[in-house]
Amino acid sequence: MKPILTLARKELTILFNAPATYVIGVVFLLINGWLFASPLFLVNQSSLDTFLRPLPLIFTFLVPALTMRSFSEEFKAGTIEYLATLPLEDHEIVLGKYLAALGLIGALVSFTLVYPLVLLCIGRPDMGQIVGGYVSILGLASFFAAIGLWASALTRNQVVAFIIGFFVCFIFFLLGRIAELLPGALASFVRSLSVEEHFEALARGVLDTRDLLFWASGTVFFLAACLTVVQSKKWR
Repeated sequence: MKPILTLARKELTILFNAPATYVIGVVFLLINGWLFASPLFLVNQSSLDTFLRPLPLIFTFLVPALTMRSFSEEFKAGTIEYLATLPLEDHEIVLGKYLAALGLIGALVSFTLVYPLVLLCIGRPDMGQIVGGYVSILGLASFFAAIGLWASALTRNQVVAFIIGFFVCFIFFLLGRIAELLPGALASFVRSLSVEEHFEALARGVLDTRDLLFWASGTVFFLAACLTVVQSKKWR
């Protein structure tokens, strides 16, 4: 794990030194702060629902924006060749960059922990919902970060990487709505691939192994796809 963690720390340092990271982070926190606080002041009532429900849609923009440079910048600058000369396996490079992306998303999400603290001060919130909500955030972030990393490995252009990552994440977000237009068994199958379906189940505090399996299998699939792309470009 040492080479992976070393690379992850290096990537995190680069991300935290990028002005775009702070712009994206401030916009994310302002939007979520408004979603949580506006019901509190308007109707004197608030819950994590107002913060959690829009997150799958917000993450379709946020996560690809944070991961778009992961491999794109390396390929564009030619520094991927330097990484290839280091005593690092391809899978270690992918995992190192993935952990860095998760670390950055985790740092942003950690600022939202003030919301449940506010709820604990003004009332008696459901602790199961709070724990389930943050588990669902972790699952969604893990899945979308893997998609963003894969999209970044496909191209040297960061904007193109963002568009690909956003498009794929948005498709997984839309599947739940598409399922409403489909009949019977096909609707159930399409709904089972919807990130919103699995996110909302966990966010209600309902711990189901099917939801955890969805996040884990989706993450592994796209990390494996990213590794395949990196290896194919290495041998060209």
